[in-house]
Amino acid sequence: PKERSRQLTFVLVGAGPTGVELAASIAQLVSVTLRNNFRKIDPAKSRILLLDGGARILPTFAESLSRKAAKRLTRLGVEVSTGVRVEKVDDQGVIAGGVRIPSATVLWTAGVSASPVVKMLGTKTDRAGRAFVGAFMDIPEAPNVFVAGDAATMTQDGHPVPGVAQAAIQQGRFVGDVIANRVRGREDGRPFRYRNRGNMAVV
Repeated sequence: PKERSRQLTFVLVGAGPTGVELAASIAQLVSVTLRNNFRKIDPAKSRILLLDGGARILPTFAESLSRKAAKRLTRLGVEVSTGVRVEKVDDQGVIAGGVRIPSATVLWTAGVSASPVVKMLGTKTDRAGRAFVGAFMDIPEAPNVFVAGDAATMTQDGHPVPGVAQAAIQQGRFVGDVIANRVRGREDGRPFRYRNRGNMAVV
């Protein structure tokens, strides 16, 4: 029973859109899709934990939406824990907030670290290893070296540009235009500005 419980415990670390959507999908999977697929186990007895070090889930969304999503996840059977930092992940599960949570499946949904190649640039980085870039997505030490997407960090209107696909796509297109203009001897034009087309998390 102890090992069965560990195998049926799913821990998701990070309650942004990815963590929230994945937790809801697993809850749906174990309670509906797989319900009658096994003779010896009941998938509906699975334990799904969504952990986040922040004060609430979906921190980039309005607080009212965050509360609604948390209630919906709880109704689906997901255990939502905020203000909990994961200290260790190993083959037996996780240690979070000083407590061991036995689990055979730990899913990291708390973001990514930048590629180690960024360190080779010798430029200033944030704690996730992303290079600080200027208004044209270039690094201060070498204005013709550009960094975009998950490897770059910059602020706009006092807030960091989010590390999402929308931003990376816009940055990539922008850098391509800057390089093309410079090759042709044209001016750079306007600095990069991220345009948020909206965010969505499906619960």
